[in-house]
Amino acid sequence: MDASLYFAAWVLAALVLIGLLSAVLARTRGRQDLRRLQAEKLNQALERYSAWVCAQRLAAVFNGESAEAAAALDEACTTRMAWFPELSGDMAELTAVHNRLVNFLHTQQALWLRDPERWIESEHDHRFLALWRQHRLALEVLHDKLQQVASVRLQPLPGRRRSTYA
Repeated sequence: MDASLYFAAWVLAALVLIGLLSAVLARTRGRQDLRRLQAEKLNQALERYSAWVCAQRLAAVFNGESAEAAAALDEACTTRMAWFPELSGDMAELTAVHNRLVNFLHTQQALWLRDPERWIESEHDHRFLALWRQHRLALEVLHDKLQQVASVRLQPLPGRRRSTYA
């Protein structure tokens, strides 16, 4: 084999290797960009859901979970399952708090209709705030871990100072 053919084979091998590395890097970069977009989508769904939870304190009557809140929580769960399986425990905690909150609101609404005096004595607001704090904690943990696993800096969650809660 003469030197020019030998040199051409090495150049060709180097070009093939560069092409393969470029393809792998482009695919990885595309997947990371897509995960970042999905992280933003998940964060927005969680913010919409959290706004519904916040509105429940000031609602005069609890009519059950709104379609918007259910859709936001469903979108968050679906996005988490498809793109962030490592957040399953944190999403389960948020869902558990959601179930406790809805159960509490249903119970309080029934008590208010049945016996308003006992409802006043039930410390509704104090108990709601305790559930709200659990919700905020679960949401903040989920938000922080989402930023870690997606390697992205997400828009911060609405701060406690802008809220009507402690």
